[in-house]
Amino acid sequence: MAKIPRLLAGFLIALAGLAALIFTVAFALVLWSDPQFTTPPDISPQALAAAEISFDQPYPSTERSFRMRDGTILAAQFLAAPAEPAKTTIVYVHGLLGASFLLNRSSGLLREACAAHDAEVVAIDLRGHGASKGNPGDVDYIGQYEDDLADVIRTLRAANPGGRLVLAGHSMGGGIALRYAQLASRKLAPPVDGYLLLAPYLGWSSPTTRQEPPSEAAKSGAQFIKIHLPRIIGLKLLNLAGITAFNGLRTMFFNLPPELPLRSYSYRATEDQAPADYRAALRAVAAPLLLIAGTHDEAFLADQYDRVMRANGHGSVTLVPGATHNGVLNDSRAMAAVKAWVETL
Repeated sequence: MAKIPRLLAGFLIALAGLAALIFTVAFALVLWSDPQFTTPPDISPQALAAAEISFDQPYPSTERSFRMRDGTILAAQFLAAPAEPAKTTIVYVHGLLGASFLLNRSSGLLREACAAHDAEVVAIDLRGHGASKGNPGDVDYIGQYEDDLADVIRTLRAANPGGRLVLAGHSMGGGIALRYAQLASRKLAPPVDGYLLLAPYLGWSSPTTRQEPPSEAAKSGAQFIKIHLPRIIGLKLLNLAGITAFNGLRTMFFNLPPELPLRSYSYRATEDQAPADYRAALRAVAAPLLLIAGTHDEAFLADQYDRVMRANGHGSVTLVPGATHNGVLNDSRAMAAVKAWVETL
């Protein structure tokens, strides 16, 4: 009988040793040095034109602001409806490193596409982006982006209770919109009447996310983005143990000039850019959904969107021939698809 306590003691000692080893490895991965870029960033007019990034502001807009539950002020571009009160409000969420002013042309085109429904567009700056307050590229906790959306939408619903509200998002903004759908499905956020996803980021595990081996340019350090995978693994291990104190460490880095305030994202902000499980998120959508992407999307595998949607949701997919990741935002064919879809809501 004395052997049993000895075996139990030995098992507990081995278990404690394994736990100590896991924590040691996790902390080593977390403290791994940040990746470095060996080539200067290319933000020339030619590079911006190739990425179809425009700073033009062709549509007049006014500034709006929203106070979040923690007191943080979010900024927004507001494009008013042709007639008041608006019958349809489109809340528009930008993508990675983005801001509402980069969506000015797209916001105006969306309003025109939905003109028959007296649409207004509210393009917001996520916290830490554009003119919004907050630490650049960071949130206080995983889930704060969609909590902020809930506060914005709650305010807009109260101001126009009889109107219809569509939540739109591009790239990362589309991923956050799907996180919002999960929040709304649990009655933790106001419902919306439709979801418009433009080339959305569905998460690392989605078949739509490119997983190619690095190119020669990437091997030489010339790529635009670097992911700190060892740190992400270490932080995931620590989070499983309930340790979140290190979640503010940066895990996504961009080859941008040092004078820019937003050049990286923290672990908690990176985790908040898309649903943890794209399948569960798509199934949580309780309103009509339209997903639009270009066949020449450089960021995601557009030909996989339809398969993913058919397997996990009830929404429709429109692929725009020849359109790129950013180009789809201003494409007349994409806007025609939006116009037809809004008629069915």
